[in-house]
Amino acid sequence: MSRVGINSQPQLRELPAAMTGLSLIELLIAMVLGLTLAAGVVQIYVGTSATERSQTARLHIQENGRFALNFLANEIRMAGYLGCLGSMEGNSANDTLNHPVNSTMQPGFGVQGWEADGTAPGEIANSVNNVATIASTNAEWTANAFAGFNIPTVQAVPNSDILRLWGGVGNASVVTAISNAGVDPVITTTTDAGVAANDFLIISDCEQVDFVQACNVVDAGVTTTITLSTACPMGNVANAFVTSAAPAELIRLQGSLFYVGKRDNDATNPPSLFRATLDTDGTIAAPEELVEGVESMQLLYGVNVDQDVRATVDAWVTAEDVFDWDEVIAIRINLLMQSVEPGTVPEPQAYTFNGVDYDGQVGNGALPQDEKVRRIFQTTLTLRNRSLGT
Repeated sequence: MSRVGINSQPQLRELPAAMTGLSLIELLIAMVLGLTLAAGVVQIYVGTSATERSQTARLHIQENGRFALNFLANEIRMAGYLGCLGSMEGNSANDTLNHPVNSTMQPGFGVQGWEADGTAPGEIANSVNNVATIASTNAEWTANAFAGFNIPTVQAVPNSDILRLWGGVGNASVVTAISNAGVDPVITTTTDAGVAANDFLIISDCEQVDFVQACNVVDAGVTTTITLSTACPMGNVANAFVTSAAPAELIRLQGSLFYVGKRDNDATNPPSLFRATLDTDGTIAAPEELVEGVESMQLLYGVNVDQDVRATVDAWVTAEDVFDWDEVIAIRINLLMQSVEPGTVPEPQAYTFNGVDYDGQVGNGALPQDEKVRRIFQTTLTLRNRSLGT
């Protein structure tokens, strides 16, 4: 039997290492670091999203601006086209159409323009959010309009010019016979022009030009017979007489009105470029929206005052300073485009348009009170049918 010594100590068992946790300070530091990292990720995401919105808005402006210029360019270059005659003074054309009083059907001009009041180059016209449209017959455009101009009624955005173009469109056909012997003139032509009843037409034998409306169209397969009576929505005058002689050229007549408006005429919608074409009664059909984001369209007209054979521009003037629209041989377009979506930039952006700096500085225009991107598109176009002389 063993004995335990008096001075002997009992042996203690070795315990496993104790489990240690995070102190409060360490936990707070970890939370701060985590929040800092999360804030950085959020900031990067927000910054990237803002940059992407801004870039997308600029791309849309670029696309819309180019499309607007290209569309207007194609229309302007062909303005005043009168078939093989090319161009002539409007008051020399034979117009058989039965115009009502103050008719806006005025194809003889070829080009018509209305200057928005207070928007000449160098005049301040500040951007305004949610601006309401007004009737185009308002003094905004008609106060200084060219004498004898009758503008169609549309709802347009103030501080933007209005343009109307006239000319032949589509395929031309050959007129083989013209008869003025009966009560109503009868035109015989080939079928390749695609003429339909109530179409407005240009007939030209390269010496004379006639504006008429096809009231009855009979397609005989090889030829088409067109009767010019009073039975159309506008119709021709009674006992109309066609001055052109066969062989002549026949082409459909088109009139297009371009202006800045708003979809559904709702002031809260973004501004857009609109076009209104001819209706069968000589008024305008329902306008169509072409390009959104067009805030303002400013136009200058190049006039050949001395009518020299070189057909060079002698001066650039606004519509109210054009005294003879047959002298207009070129048009300069200046478009102010804006991003459609708000908040595409972090703060209001300064811009320069139509000879004015809009930056809020003394003597300049006000800085726009929105977060939209703006860009200017400008081009100068020659009217092909007038630039070669008459």
